[in-house]
Amino acid sequence: MRKILIAITIISFCLPWLVFAADICYDPFCTTGLIQNRSGLGSVEPTIVMARIINMALSGLGFLSLVLIVYGGARWMLARGNEEEIKKAKDIIVGAVIGMVIVLASYSIAQFVFNNLVNITNAY
Repeated sequence: MRKILIAITIISFCLPWLVFAADICYDPFCTTGLIQNRSGLGSVEPTIVMARIINMALSGLGFLSLVLIVYGGARWMLARGNEEEIKKAKDIIVGAVIGMVIVLASYSIAQFVFNNLVNITNAY
């Protein structure tokens, strides 16, 4: 079970990087986007890059809390009426729900800050 949880965590953190890498221009004479790029590093604005990195991290944490909720539920179902195991499962679920609330609050704060940052700086 531990190996499966580690594999799911690794996959959930690596998959968003593939989406992020799709915007990188590898052509040294790339002129797409707002910045003319001759370095081959990409043409995405730094604020957009930071917003994507924060969104990827928060998405991974949200996925991890979802996995913990499912794990706690499975543990509760397999407790077979043992009160001590049920208490451990409830603690896992409560902790995961609190974590999910914190992640959602962080996501909404980050979206608010970056949307206002774009509006203030007239990036678009």
